[in-house]
Amino acid sequence: MLSEDAAWDRVAGCMHGLLIGDALGCPVEGWTPMAIERRFGTLINYEHVPGPHWRPRGLHSDDGQQALAVADAIALDPKAPEREFAKLLVALREAGPQQVGRWGLHRGVGSNLRQTVRGLMAATKDDPLAFGVRSGGNGAAMRIAPVGLWWRDAPSKRDHFAARISAVTHSDLRGIGAAQAVAIAVSEAFWEPPLPILRPEFVGAVERARCRARDTLELPDDRRFGDLLGALVEHRARCDDLNELLDGIAERANATGGAHGTVKATNGFAPCSVLTALTVADLVPEFERAVITAVNLGGDADTIGAMVGAIQGARRGLGQIPERWLDGLHATGSIFERIEALFWREPGPAHPPLVVLEGNLDRLFEDRPRTIGRGLSELSRTRGLGSS
Repeated sequence: MLSEDAAWDRVAGCMHGLLIGDALGCPVEGWTPMAIERRFGTLINYEHVPGPHWRPRGLHSDDGQQALAVADAIALDPKAPEREFAKLLVALREAGPQQVGRWGLHRGVGSNLRQTVRGLMAATKDDPLAFGVRSGGNGAAMRIAPVGLWWRDAPSKRDHFAARISAVTHSDLRGIGAAQAVAIAVSEAFWEPPLPILRPEFVGAVERARCRARDTLELPDDRRFGDLLGALVEHRARCDDLNELLDGIAERANATGGAHGTVKATNGFAPCSVLTALTVADLVPEFERAVITAVNLGGDADTIGAMVGAIQGARRGLGQIPERWLDGLHATGSIFERIEALFWREPGPAHPPLVVLEGNLDRLFEDRPRTIGRGLSELSRTRGLGSS
């Protein structure tokens, strides 16, 4: 049994770890490992996002924003957090104009999220699950960690609410099941000592979660994510080489995952990047080394970094996170009331409100350099090598 202090440390480690992994990976999202190596050697510190989508060092993106929205939504209404989550997505959009790299206060969101939010904004009835996109992407998994924290000792509720919060944006059991897997990995971090992640019992827990999601959301059954997870666990049992495991993830996802086109292990497709994050978190036990490994894989580096940071932060605690990363994260110091709410499971509004918090962070863009041409040149030199 964890002491209160140890459990609080893991809640704080999870939330900070998610934001750190996101902020560290943002500048190299879409890059190849070779491009990262040529530019940085090994990326170990925050960098600004260059070019027209300039973003300051140490600032989280949509991954972190939506994770904070999930945490706030749960505290606002633990019985129906999906409704509050949908409202927060709309509020972030309505809080500001569309700008380069930002959509309201949303930073770096894709077309599927925009489609969902536009639907919610135009809706004539209160149904937060009416506009989920049939997508096998990792957008639900990247934000879901607070569900694993709040319901860390209540598996059926964890699985139920992970599914419903995911369903605000996703109506595909691959994306929803992947999110449930991350929530399960986070909640299992509160076992003492934490067990290995990639083991048969974990596959069984994800399978039970999928069945709950299928039934509560009345979706057609889809076992593909669970089957791919099971194959990964079998592979992991006989292999501890990361590159070989990632090759296997990509090969199986292309063969049976239902991807559109050829995908790599670091692709935003959930049966790729979520399994990659679980693999890195399982294979690399130290927080710092795990997050560095994750973001230097390139591809969807911010999301993989966020998931690995959340899982390893929950497993290792705030005390194992390097001070330079905590000091350089713009959100550090602004989320402790949210951590308290998640730890004590205390319902109520967050302070500062999410729109206020993100509005304050949005002012960092006033420091945007005027030498955008130089940033464009830098971007073309690095990303011109191709993207994952």
